[in-house]
Amino acid sequence: MKAGIYLLVTAIIVGAAGIGLGDSAQTATADELEHNHSNRTSFPLFSLVKPLGISALSSLAITFLIGLFRRKLGQRFLKLHITFASLTVTIALLHGILVLVLF
Repeated sequence: MKAGIYLLVTAIIVGAAGIGLGDSAQTATADELEHNHSNRTSFPLFSLVKPLGISALSSLAITFLIGLFRRKLGQRFLKLHITFASLTVTIALLHGILVLVLF
């Protein structure tokens, strides 16, 4: 039962991040490709800001819902609630650091 809950919540967070990543990717125009003479490819960190924000909000909502279920179901969901709370704080900190550094 716990493995199913972990899998479902992880799929929701990854799906939300994938939706945010799809429309934030930037495509290079013909002029940019013509003037770019380096063969080196780099991963733009700007493309991570939006998916991390979406993931942080999704994780926060899931943490809140687990907290509500914990009240009704007792201490069964406390460990799961604490795990998602730490995950939310980690993702939100990464998102905040990227926003402050890149913008």
